[in-house]
This record gives sequence, C-alpha cells and structure tokens, in this order.
Amino acid sequence: MNLLAIDTSSKASAIGLQIGEKRWQSFTMSDRSHSRDILPNIVELLDKAGVNLKDLDAIVFGKGPGSFTGLRITVGVVQGLGFGLQIPVIPVSSLACLAQGEYRESGATNILVVLSARKEEVYFGAYHMQDAIPNLVGEEGVLQASHIPALEHCDWVGVGDGWCLKRQLELAAGNSMQYIRLEVYPQPQDLLDIGVVKLSRGETIDAMKALPEYLREKVASKPGR
Repeated sequence: MNLLAIDTSSKASAIGLQIGEKRWQSFTMSDRSHSRDILPNIVELLDKAGVNLKDLDAIVFGKGPGSFTGLRITVGVVQGLGFGLQIPVIPVSSLACLAQGEYRESGATNILVVLSARKEEVYFGAYHMQDAIPNLVGEEGVLQASHIPALEHCDWVGVGDGWCLKRQLELAAGNSMQYIRLEVYPQPQDLLDIGVVKLSRGETIDAMKALPEYLREKVASKPGR
C-alpha cells in the first residue's frame, strides 16, 4: 500500500508518504508559504523513499475545516496529482485527524475537537475511537461555543485551540473535560493511519470530486437557518 498524505488546513504543512510498511514525514510551520513549499516537500519525500509519483496507490488529504487558502492549496494539488496519475483520493476531516493524534499520544478514546472559527464561533467534532480510528458522534459543525451539542456522559478530553472558550464549551457539552490540549496540528502519521483504514474499506473518491469542507456553508444550508 503506497500512500501520499497532505494537509495544509492550518499554520502547519503536514506531508506523509507510506511505501509498503515504511513511512517518511515532513512537518513544517509555514502558513504563508504552503503554495511555495508543498510540491518541493512532496518531491523530497519521494526522493528519500526512492520512488516516484507513479508508484502511488492513492492520495490522502485533509479536507478541513481550516484555513480557506490552505484548503484550496491542498485540494488543487490533490486534484492535479490524482487526475494526472489516475488514482483515487481519500478525504479526511482535519478535526478527525486531530482526534487521531490525541489517541496516538495519550490513548484517549473519547475526544471533543474544537477549533477557533471567528469571534466566539468554533468548529467542532466529537469522536469515539473505534478500530483505532475516530468514529464521528453526531455531526461536525460550526456554532457559537455556547451552542455546541450536549455530549453523552463519559470521560472526554478536549483538543484544539477553540478550548480557550472552555467555560462556554463545557456548559454546552454538559461535561467537564479530563484535560485539554490547546496547541495541536494535523500530523502526517495520523493522516496515514486513517487513510490506510479508509483505503482498505474502499472509502475513496475520484480526484476531481475532491473538495474542501468549510462547514459554515454546510450549516448555513440547513433548513431553518
């Protein structure tokens, strides 16, 4: 299984490569240079692995939510490479990727990921770990921090910079977090971990159907909003 993974939804550029059982990773903080660095970083990883693009089976990408510009850069690269190589692509929620990272770091199995959107609005997603990858509880969304959905009562941990609004979030969720981790970014190994499972399940799409997930549009389009 040969996979390329890309996420530029945040200030970080996360690129991973899996060839068989071996992995190579690139992680840099470069939010203003994603467009300049992304292709050279991909080429560098391919060179280190001694392979070329034609050896890839699929491309995993972080679909967001996150930086508008960063998401467009990722999707543009994924569409171009996937279409040119005639290989499928695998969209992964950037919120789920952060949940995967917390599970890898701590073993936590109930994770509420919250990222700052604007003012007191947040992107949110609650996950239970199942088969070692995040399983979404309910829906991802974007709402005022004080309006996020209530959670079932169990041991939750909070992940993401949106937890600077801890009081509002815990009141709305009806749960106190065991602990909170604020400074987190999507990591290449977590994209690859989710991508491997999704590929094995056949959860792929055509490259030209790769789109960013902004969530705000999704919420705005719901009846009654």
